[in-house]
Parts: sequence; structure tokens; C-alpha cells
Amino acid sequence: MSEYGYTQAGSESLQNYILKVFTKMSTGLSLTAVIAFLGYRSLASGGAMASFFYRMPMMSLGILVVQLILCVLLTAKLATMSTAMAETMFYVYAVLTGVTFSVLPYVYGAGNVFAAFIYTAVMFVCCTIIGHTTRTDMTRFSGIFMGGLIALIVCTVLSFFIPVLRDNIVINYLAVFLFMGLTVYDMQRIKQFYYGTVPGQQIRENLAVFGAFELYLDFLNLFLRILQIMSRSRRR
Repeated sequence: MSEYGYTQAGSESLQNYILKVFTKMSTGLSLTAVIAFLGYRSLASGGAMASFFYRMPMMSLGILVVQLILCVLLTAKLATMSTAMAETMFYVYAVLTGVTFSVLPYVYGAGNVFAAFIYTAVMFVCCTIIGHTTRTDMTRFSGIFMGGLIALIVCTVLSFFIPVLRDNIVINYLAVFLFMGLTVYDMQRIKQFYYGTVPGQQIRENLAVFGAFELYLDFLNLFLRILQIMSRSRRR
């Protein structure tokens, strides 16, 4: 038995499972990046994307609502939906995120976006390596992570009404540390998904999609916070 209380099944198979998760996550990130780039080019040329954002602002809100629904469904129905459906929902979420991210170069500057992506990639890889190799049971900190996420969501909502919270550098730094911790935690959970299931089970494949989705969200949230920090620093 392993330190988490589930039966180990062989390191090679575990590596293949982790590779599968990262392949799905990379596919999602690639979709987001490609759609964001195409959207940015369309905005720059005054094409369809410009019309989308400037003439139909409610559509942007609609995208956020659809993303929230996809996130809830993927979490709530994970055990019963097919793996193909879970992947489709994840990739649709990634495409929609790409649409909303197409405005980032205009807001923060293309140079800042690229630099923030590189910093995020380095930090993310380091955190996943820690999550894969550490023997510390990160589940003991699940309550802290959940509390941090709730506090961050509350601060984000309040920032729309309280200017002092908007683009607050302290909140951004705390958010970076939070999502670094969540990346380590989620990476360790992927190992738990593997050890807690048996080969051939649909739930194992679905959990691979869910693990990829969690890491995808960790990466994007880390990227956005680093982007805000870098943009604020360069404005000074």
C-alpha cells in the first residue's frame, strides 16, 4: 500500500497515465492559444471578433455563463458521462476561453502576454514536478486551498465595486502562491486518480480528463495573475 492508502499498480503505467493527462491539458492550452491569436488578429484588422466584442457585449457575458455551466456539468456528471463527452466539454471550454483571451494583448500588451506565459510555464512545470515527487500528503491542506479560493472569488467580485481592490498587487501575489499550491495539490491528486482506479474503467479515463481540466485552470489562473503583476510593475 502507498502512503495515501491505495494500491500501487506500477510506475510505467503511472507515467503513461500522467502523459495522457498532460497531452489532454496541452491540447486544451493549444486550442486556447490558437483561438486567442486568431481573435487578436481579427480584432487588429477590425474583423468579426471586433464586431463581437464592440457590438454584442452581452455575448461576452454569455460565454462566461456557458463556461460556468460546462465547469459545473463536468464536475457533477463526471462519473456518468462518456469520456468523449467529457473531452468535448473540456475542449469547448478551452475554445471559449481563447475567445475571451483574444483581448489580453490589447489590455496588457503583446510583450507582457508573451513574457507572462514564459514565466507561468516555468513555474507551472516546477510545481508539477514537486507534486509528482513529493511524499507530503497535500490533501491535508485541501481546506486551506478551498478557503483561499473562496476568499479570492469574493475579492474578485468585490473589486468590481471597490476600486482599491481592483488590480491589487497583494491579492495578485497571494493568488500566485495559491495557484502554485493548487498545482502541486492537483498533480498529486492525478496520481491518486490512477492508484484509486483499475485499468479499463471509464471513470479512470474520465478522471484523466478532469485532471487535465484542473491543471489547465491552474495554469490559466497563474498566468493571469502573473500577467497582472508584470503589467503593473512595468507601468511604474
